[in-house]
Amino acid sequence: MTSQTEHASPANSMVESHEGDFGCSVMDLRKLMELRSTDAVNQINVHYGGVLNLCRRLKTNPVEGLSGNPEDLGKRKQMFGMNLIPPKKPKTFLELVWEALQDVTLIILEIAAIISLVLSFYRPPGEDNEREYLE
Repeated sequence: MTSQTEHASPANSMVESHEGDFGCSVMDLRKLMELRSTDAVNQINVHYGGVLNLCRRLKTNPVEGLSGNPEDLGKRKQMFGMNLIPPKKPKTFLELVWEALQDVTLIILEIAAIISLVLSFYRPPGEDNEREYLE
């Protein structure tokens, strides 16, 4: 059985060989972001030797964050890309209407409107006789 340090060291040397100035690639960071809870902590501990070692590899301070040096920020943008989430395509008006029509309250109101419309055209059979008496 291999220990964690023996298991982590070959992966670490391979990671350092193709990430340039930083100790991990964009794909490695994306994989970490997809993990949750203890899985993420275990992954960081096994592959990077803990949070402090990961911060050291990324050349950042765990308390203060990035230094703000424009040259450093330029390298990070080149290595990792821009730090933004691409905007979603806005929904069309018809898509919004369709979603609104799926609401339970609106469905009940639509059914009530249809029943009301049908009843407004309905004439009971004895209603004509009542008009004659009223005139």
